[in-house]
Amino acid sequence: MISQTRSVVQMTVKPAGPPSGSRVSLHAIDRALACFLPLNLFFKPSSIGPAQLQNFATSLQDVLDRLPFIAGSIHDVEDAQGAKSKELVDDGRGADLIWVDSGVGCSDPLGHPDVSPRPFIMNYGDRQPLLMVKFTKFTCGTLAMGISISHMLADCASCVDLIKEWARVSRRDSESDPLAITSWDRQPGKFFPPPTPAAISDDRRPADVVAALPLPRAVTMSSFFFTWESLRKLKKICAPTDPNEWVSTGDCVAAVVWRASAVARMALIKPGCNVRMHVSADGRRRSTRKLDAMKYFGNLVTPFTITLSQSSLLQGSLASVALACRRGLIEQLTETACAKRLALAGLAEDIEKNTSTGAADLVISNWTDYPLVGDALDFGEGAPCWASASEMHAGVVVIVPQKDGYLASFTIEAEWESSLHTADELLAYAKHM
Repeated sequence: MISQTRSVVQMTVKPAGPPSGSRVSLHAIDRALACFLPLNLFFKPSSIGPAQLQNFATSLQDVLDRLPFIAGSIHDVEDAQGAKSKELVDDGRGADLIWVDSGVGCSDPLGHPDVSPRPFIMNYGDRQPLLMVKFTKFTCGTLAMGISISHMLADCASCVDLIKEWARVSRRDSESDPLAITSWDRQPGKFFPPPTPAAISDDRRPADVVAALPLPRAVTMSSFFFTWESLRKLKKICAPTDPNEWVSTGDCVAAVVWRASAVARMALIKPGCNVRMHVSADGRRRSTRKLDAMKYFGNLVTPFTITLSQSSLLQGSLASVALACRRGLIEQLTETACAKRLALAGLAEDIEKNTSTGAADLVISNWTDYPLVGDALDFGEGAPCWASASEMHAGVVVIVPQKDGYLASFTIEAEWESSLHTADELLAYAKHM
């Protein structure tokens, strides 16, 4: 069904066949991620208009015919003992597409024009579509594709796999392999050896002392662009003095971002409390069954957490912070450590009680491993030229790859945003957008 006004076209896309009614129980990790991942792609000026929305819908329907759960919805369930959970249901809800003629130009795609179809956090109770996409056409011809997918359905890796498949079908590419999902089960732990009960028990210790969770405040997004040249400079500054140790470019970016965020949000950090950074990591890359794990559609997230004292974070060298990030990754992302973390998350307990997923002062989501600006996301009119994330909740930084560097986007309380604009260390390596 299509409804149209002067500047907006809306369409719900459903599989051609009737829904099966099949149900899949969500894993504890899925249930903890009650939000929507916001990914934005920007394409160079073209003649694409609202009439082409039907072409996008037709190719998406082809995808949904083979992957019907994406057109389903999340349902609350309760067992005979009163225990509550959530299920993914193939109920034919459909995915929503929206076309908007903005009426304005887009001189800076990375300056966060409003292209997201919905907020980061919404109520799932009204059968929100698991996938919603808003196409925004600017007067300059630039086309933005704002993608919002349920995080309970998919992590960033699975989201990109889905968009790649949609693009492959849209451009009629018969040479690339189609996305094949052989099972919709939500059992991420199956890709790792089961940990012993003793190993799980050893990890259930009191959490480190950290700052309290922030109270809700008005938030905004502020982005900083790191060129390849500035990233090389940053990595050189952060190089360890011990030749047996090494840090990645991602470690260095995490270090400068963490410190800038902590300084800007210092009012939330109590004296004497440690400062904690939570980093989302793709568990598919940590499994010895990597080839099988890469086909998993869902949340195979194995996050790790770095905790430093305030003096170590704010007064230590940038190199020492980057090295702490690297050491934390090495220690916490072994196959054994990932297996323990997934087993803990699968217990019927409050997920925030686990030390690996507790409250953090900063959350970093690094998307630089995904081909967001490459030919894999070409829908037939050229590959995306830029990519970005939309506003999330306060204390989240998303690092997004570009053709000529990285974009780090902070969601921060509006009252403290200006502190980032004068963060000398951050500005030494990145330009405020």
